[in-house]
Amino acid sequence: MGANYKLLFLILSIINISSGQETLEYYKKLINDGLQSAQNYQLHTDARMYHGDNVDMIKEYGRYDFVIIGGGTSGSVVASRLSEMNFQVLLLEAGYFSNDTFEQFLRFAKPFHMYSDLNWGYKTVPQKTGCLGLINESCLVPRGKGVGGNTLINDAIYSRGHPQNFNLWSKITGDVSWSYPKILQYFKKSENFHSTNEKAEAMLSYHGTEGELNVQHRVPDFYLTDTFLEANKELGYDITDMNRPNQIGPSIYQYYSTKEGRREDFGTVFLKPNLDKPNLKVLTGSYVTNIVVNKQTKRAHSVIFTNSGSTYRVKTDIEIILSAGVISTPQILMLSGIGPKKHLQDMGIDLIQDLNVGSTLRDQPFVDLRFSSNVKIPAESLDDQIKDYLKGVGTLTAPTVNQGVGFYNINTPPGKKPNLEVFSDIIEYSDVEKKLMGYKPEIYDALWGSNNTHISFVIENILPNSAGTVRLKSNNPYEYPLIDLNLLSDPNDTDIEVLYQGIQLILSMSETQAYQKLDLKYLSKPLPPCKSFEFRSKEYWYCFIRQTAQTAFHPVGTCPMGASKENGAVVDSKLKVFGIDGLRVIDASVFPTQVSGHPDVAALMIAEKMSDVLKFEYFSKIPDEEVTSS
Repeated sequence: MGANYKLLFLILSIINISSGQETLEYYKKLINDGLQSAQNYQLHTDARMYHGDNVDMIKEYGRYDFVIIGGGTSGSVVASRLSEMNFQVLLLEAGYFSNDTFEQFLRFAKPFHMYSDLNWGYKTVPQKTGCLGLINESCLVPRGKGVGGNTLINDAIYSRGHPQNFNLWSKITGDVSWSYPKILQYFKKSENFHSTNEKAEAMLSYHGTEGELNVQHRVPDFYLTDTFLEANKELGYDITDMNRPNQIGPSIYQYYSTKEGRREDFGTVFLKPNLDKPNLKVLTGSYVTNIVVNKQTKRAHSVIFTNSGSTYRVKTDIEIILSAGVISTPQILMLSGIGPKKHLQDMGIDLIQDLNVGSTLRDQPFVDLRFSSNVKIPAESLDDQIKDYLKGVGTLTAPTVNQGVGFYNINTPPGKKPNLEVFSDIIEYSDVEKKLMGYKPEIYDALWGSNNTHISFVIENILPNSAGTVRLKSNNPYEYPLIDLNLLSDPNDTDIEVLYQGIQLILSMSETQAYQKLDLKYLSKPLPPCKSFEFRSKEYWYCFIRQTAQTAFHPVGTCPMGASKENGAVVDSKLKVFGIDGLRVIDASVFPTQVSGHPDVAALMIAEKMSDVLKFEYFSKIPDEEVTSS
C-alpha cells in the first residue's frame, strides 16, 4: 500500500510540474506576443469598421426602461446598480469584454497597452503651445474601448482628488450634494481597501472595505520608494494617505482593479457578476451614431446604433444615459443636434438645443526629468517575474518600480488643494517607447543623453487652467472628431509656471542626501529647438516644457455641470442635459473642473451617486412584484 501512495505522489508531482511549466510558457507567450503586437499595431483613424451595410434600413430593437450608451468607467457601474432594482436595462458598448489578455499586466500599461484594439486611438490636431516635440506636434489621447473603458488600459491608480475640488463643484452647481462630506460615501461604497504596505500611511476612516473594487498597495516595493519618501522628509514633507483630506506630501501608491496583482477592469468587477440577470442586457460591438430627440417636445426617446453590419433603433421608456466618455459623449450629442449652434450649422446638422458642448476640454500636462544614477535594476528573468506574478507580487503587478508619489501645492496659499503631482520610475532606453510615445527622434535622443537606463521624475500639473475643444470633423458619425487639447495656452502662463516650479522642486529633491547616495545627475542634453537659451535657465525650461509636455491621459469636462446653460454648463446638478427631457450624461464629461488626482476614480463616484439618484427618482415606476432589495 505504501508503495502505491509513493507512486501516486510521484505521478501527481510530475503532473503539477508539467502543469506549472505549461502555465509559465502560456504567460511568457502572452507577454512576448503582446509586446510584439504593440510594436506593430497601427492606431485607427476613424470608426469605419462599425459602418452598417444598409444604413437606410433601420431595424427595431425593442424598448427598455434605461438605455445606457457606453460601458466604460461610469456606464458599467450605472448599468450594474440599476439592474439591482429590476429596471429593464440595455447597455450599448462598441468594444468587447476583456478576457485573460496581455492587458492584465499593469507593468506594460504605458505605452504598450495603448496600442491595441482596446484603445480608440485618438490623436489631437497639431498643437501650438505644447506637444511640440512630438511627431506632427500631435498628442496621443488614449481612450479605452471595451466593457470597462479606460480601466482596460490605464495605470489603475486609485486617486480621488482633494475635498476642495468637490466643494468647488458644489459651489458651481449650487447643489450641496456635490460637497465632499456628501460624496465621500460614494467613494467608499465601491471600495474594498487593504493596506498591504506597513510603511504606507492609511487613514481607514476615509476608505471603504465592503465594496466590489479591490484597492491596495503593490508588494513588495523597491528600495527607491524609501529613497523618495526620505527625500521628501528632508524637504519638510510628512508621509500621508493620498486619499485623505490632507493630501499634500508623499504617499505610497494605491491601486484599484487589482486582485492578486492582476488588473480587474470595471466590466469584470461590476458587470460580469450580473450578466445572468434577466433585466440586464449588455450588447457589445454596438456603435451609437445618434440619439433621436422629438423636436417639438424636446424629449430624447430613441438611440440609433450599428451592430454586426445592421442598423438598429432602440426606444426608452424612462431615460437615455450617455456615458460614452469625454470624447465620444460630446461627439454623440453634437451628431444628435445638441451643441454649439454655429458649429452644428457649419456641419449641416439640424439644431435641437444650443449648448456649450465640447468647449471646455481639460487635461493634465506633464513633463519628465531624467537622471543617471548608480542604481542597478536587479536581474530578474521573465520566468521569475511570472512566478512572482502568479503569487500576486512583483514587478508585473504595478506600472512603476518606485511606489512613491507626491502631491504638492505650487504658487497657492498653504492649505489649498495640490496642483502638482510627482512620481518617479526606472526606465530603460527603448526604440519601441520612442515610437509608441510619438517623440521626434532628435527630442527623444536628447532626453536620454548617452545613457541607456535612468531614473525618471514625472511632473504633472493636475489643476490646469487651459481648455481645449472637441469638434466634429463632419456630420459623418464614423469620422473621428477633431480634438484640440490646447495645452499650456492660458494667457497668464500659470500652467507652464506650475510645471517650471515642479522642475525646480525635483532639482532640489535630486540634491537631497537620500538621492545623492544614488549619485543622481541630470542627464538630458539641451534640446535642439531650445539651444538659443542658456541651458537650464528659466527661458530654457519654458522651451523644454513646451517641447516635451504631453498629457497624463486624464481628459475631463466636455459637458460640464453647472447652475445654468447661460454660464456655459451643459447639464444641471442632476446631470440632466439642459432643455432636453429624458437624457442624462454620467461620465467624466460633466466635471466642471479638474480634480487633484486621477479622474477615473471621481467618475466612479459620480456613477455611484447618480445611480442612487435614478433609483430614488424612478422607484415608483417599478411594479411592486418586481422590486428586490439592492
